[in-house]
Amino acid sequence: MGKKIVLLVLIVAFAAIAVFAWQRYQESVKEAERKAQKRPEDAVVVNVVKAEHITMLDERVYSGTTQAWSTFDIDPEVSAKLVSLKFDIGDQIKKGDLIAQLDDSNYDQAVRQAQAELEVAKAKDVEVKALLKLRKSQYERLKLLLDRNATSDSEFENAESAMKVQEAALIQSEANIQNCEARLAAAKVKLDDTRIFAEWNSGSDIRHVGDRYVDEGSLVSPGKPILKIIEIDRIKARIPIIERDFRFLQVGQRAEVTTDAYPGTTFEGTVEMISNELAESTRTVVAILSIPNMDFRLRPGMFVRVRIVLSEHRNTQAIPPNAILSRNDQRGVFIIDQTDQTAKFVPVQTGLETRTRVEITSPMFNDNDMIVTVGNHMLETGKSVEISQLSRLHMAENLAAEAAKKAEQQAAEQQAAPAESGDKAQ
Repeated sequence: MGKKIVLLVLIVAFAAIAVFAWQRYQESVKEAERKAQKRPEDAVVVNVVKAEHITMLDERVYSGTTQAWSTFDIDPEVSAKLVSLKFDIGDQIKKGDLIAQLDDSNYDQAVRQAQAELEVAKAKDVEVKALLKLRKSQYERLKLLLDRNATSDSEFENAESAMKVQEAALIQSEANIQNCEARLAAAKVKLDDTRIFAEWNSGSDIRHVGDRYVDEGSLVSPGKPILKIIEIDRIKARIPIIERDFRFLQVGQRAEVTTDAYPGTTFEGTVEMISNELAESTRTVVAILSIPNMDFRLRPGMFVRVRIVLSEHRNTQAIPPNAILSRNDQRGVFIIDQTDQTAKFVPVQTGLETRTRVEITSPMFNDNDMIVTVGNHMLETGKSVEISQLSRLHMAENLAAEAAKKAEQQAAEQQAAPAESGDKAQ
């Protein structure tokens, strides 16, 4: 029952609004006819508006180009023939994947040779240590005999010299073993380098192949890349910022990114870095945006448009741009003096300007001020004016819309009131 009453109230309210709007329209027509009869022959017919109170955004749109978040080349550490290359342009590649296999026959042989040399060095070391033990034993025995005057000084000195020679031989033998071990380790590293794996230190575990430089069977060598690896699960957008705007830009600001590749789709970006230096030739700084790209839709090299809101002015008064003109090098607007239907020039101070609205920071217009938008170039202060029929119709429609909005609010309040009363009664 309550809903039917509310519905009935709404129907009655909307009907009243329609009647009100029509009556206002008819009254405006009659008023226009009366004034047309009374107005001076030189009166200018003008369109008018009232200042709006809206939120205006100080936004800029920049053009830029996307880049991979990071990129690097894969090149071999050793020279050899490329036996197999497992990835091609556009392929996904995971951290740890085997990328390529080089011909390892020469490096395997080098490992075997180094291993054999190490075994020989170790065998010689055993021999050197055994002989040193013998020389030390002879030295100790002759020393005891010398203390008892049972041997000559020359014989003792010969034993001592032979022991020192053997100690030096042991040092040389151990150094030779270390040298052989180092050669073996280096040979194993080169052998391992014939298998090339995907390795990087940061970011996600998934990358893509941006380019492939060689084919299987090619002779590759250090410094000559075989693949280009790119990170595109997030994308950079590199945009130039003009000198006038860069001071408003901050790291962390949000941005909306669009590209012709996906019409109607907006990507969210964040200002990641801002250059500290303006390019002398263009007077711009470079800003780098970070754009999440987990679905890999964006690719490096795309042209993008970037929208960034630099500031937001809430509840500010604004008028159409065509209402503003210059008189005596001063910007201003014409308003209607409604006591005698004449124009009056009012200087204004402007703030943000967009394609459809201009912020007026001074003076503050009231709800009754009618600002001329069409016909103002034909006006001077004191010039007689006539408000066009179109403007009167628009004002009537605006009044009807405001009345409808109030009726909706009242209906909503009436619908909520019984429910609140029932809750309290319970």
